Amino acid sequence: MRQVRRVGWTLAIATGMVLGASQAMADIASDKSAAIVVYPKVAVDREEGVDTVIRLANSNETTPILAHCFYVNANSHCSGGSNDRSVCDSGADCPGGGFCVPGWLETDFRIKLTQGQPIQWLASEGLADSDLPLPRGVCTGNPFVGCGSAADCAFFNAGSCSASNAGTRIPPVPEDPFKGELKCIAIDNNGVPIPRNDLKGEGILTTSTVDNLDVASYNALGIQATGAVTGAANELVIGGPDPEYNGCPNYLIMNHFFEDVANPVPGTDTTIETTLVLVPCSTDYLRQIPGAATIQYLVFNEFEQRFSTSGPFICYEETRLCNLDTSDCSRSIFNANVMGTVAGQTRLWAVRNPALPGVPSAVLGIGIERHVGGEYTRSAAFNLHQQGARADADLITIP
Repeated sequence: MRQVRRVGWTLAIATGMVLGASQAMADIASDKSAAIVVYPKVAVDREEGVDTVIRLANSNETTPILAHCFYVNANSHCSGGSNDRSVCDSGADCPGGGFCVPGWLETDFRIKLTQGQPIQWLASEGLADSDLPLPRGVCTGNPFVGCGSAADCAFFNAGSCSASNAGTRIPPVPEDPFKGELKCIAIDNNGVPIPRNDLKGEGILTTSTVDNLDVASYNALGIQATGAVTGAANELVIGGPDPEYNGCPNYLIMNHFFEDVANPVPGTDTTIETTLVLVPCSTDYLRQIPGAATIQYLVFNEFEQRFSTSGPFICYEETRLCNLDTSDCSRSIFNANVMGTVAGQTRLWAVRNPALPGVPSAVLGIGIERHVGGEYTRSAAFNLHQQGARADADLITIP
């Protein structure tokens, strides 16, 4: 008869992390510079004190780089009713006979980074010319002469023009409140993607109110270029048999506390909630078509008992674990009282579903753990483990 192994929650989490790390192929990494960087969660709600600090850096210390970036607005909006066109989460936000309609809209812009330069901005504000660290260069032969190109310095016989952020336009997110993602791609001066693994990013999620200050940060996910060129100039081939960029993972692995569990740290009076954020690997920015898939979830508790669920994914997913399978958290397979243990592990993967409206896609994501119920709310964002590489290619199509 099979014996059930009982282990403490700390050992289960540590063991899960070790196994996940040893088996992962690390084709996409959050700790390496890459040609594509993905920020899975960008949030703004100034009325609630919510904003996101976005950091992007050029790790190349000798050569400037240009990045083409895309905000994806995943807000739903009311159609009809008394709150027509307003942001909504459900039909209850659209009284008077309105419907809450899912949305997907991208806003693109370009950033020029000098050699070795980091830059940061608030998603709610962006960066205008006057806010840029280096809005214009200076002539090397006369630093009192500003320049936008070498021609400006040649006119004064003042040497060459130093590097600058000229040409950078970072808009604020298109609406407030906002939820969605940000993706930045290394390009040349003609807007063609280039295989330069020089971009590195971080996202810092902040909630600042009179009563609470809560900060959670994560590393942007980096998709490295292989150096191959196999498709059209505006089509980026992610993985597959002839990849231009490293492939998206076959599985995502998430080690987590189960929902509504009491914080196991002595002397605390909070409970723990975990949110999963997923974004697609494939996206058609040219035709405004998001990625889509059916997500399969395989959930293990500390006794190695398995439970499963599944659900559709289109464009963007930001959901508490206990709402992935039911609207009643007390009955969810992610609830601690249902699973019988404090912590566990969830493995998830994307299954292509041609019935869904969107581009068939793998997924990337992060987790956000919140400790609630005490005097203050405290959060921590974390990157998920990855395993395997998909046989099918994902595709990013840009204008």
